[in-house]
Amino acid sequence: MRRMAGVPMVLVLLAAGCGSLSSTTPRRSAQEQLLISTAADRALSKIALTAVDGRRVFLDESYMDAYDGEYVTGKVRNAISFFGGRLVNNTAEAEVIVELRCGGQSINESTFLLGVPEIPLILLGSGYVIPEIPFFKYERQTSISKLSLFGYRADDGSILFSSGEAFGSSKATSYWIALIGPITFDDLPKLPPETSGYVYPLREPPPDEAAQQP
Repeated sequence: MRRMAGVPMVLVLLAAGCGSLSSTTPRRSAQEQLLISTAADRALSKIALTAVDGRRVFLDESYMDAYDGEYVTGKVRNAISFFGGRLVNNTAEAEVIVELRCGGQSINESTFLLGVPEIPLILLGSGYVIPEIPFFKYERQTSISKLSLFGYRADDGSILFSSGEAFGSSKATSYWIALIGPITFDDLPKLPPETSGYVYPLREPPPDEAAQQP
């Protein structure tokens, strides 16, 4: 009986445990993604695609190799539709083929520190450091996007339009002053609190299309 008396206690100890909630940190910060996408937005805003109005358009994205290229591709498809183009899924259906190119799309970073930098404590092993003590510090991130669109006729390959090089940029700067910070300033777009997003206004149809509408 004495041996059996310990069994319930052992079962309780085995069943006892503790729970924890783990979280993961994304590889890229939201600020980094917003800086890049905002720079791309500003570059694309300088390109007018009026030449595609009323035409069937295939977007060739094979020349697009950059950070967040999928976002830029989607924005260009949006712009083609907004300017009156009719998107198609292959070159055989297209009247116009538009090539999207990116000459650069990333972030430059610069840092200045007046204070004591982080000091590793080698004698205690890896992972031990004296933290940084900033009396004054700033970190600046500047995103630059360089985009270009080229459109040509699908039947004979003749040029329809060339946008040239369009540049866009965005930036964010964080300050630490007398150990207080970060205090961040940026030029990212801010949404009014009463809205959850921006909706493009519908394009007015050409007179011939408007006449056909009931």
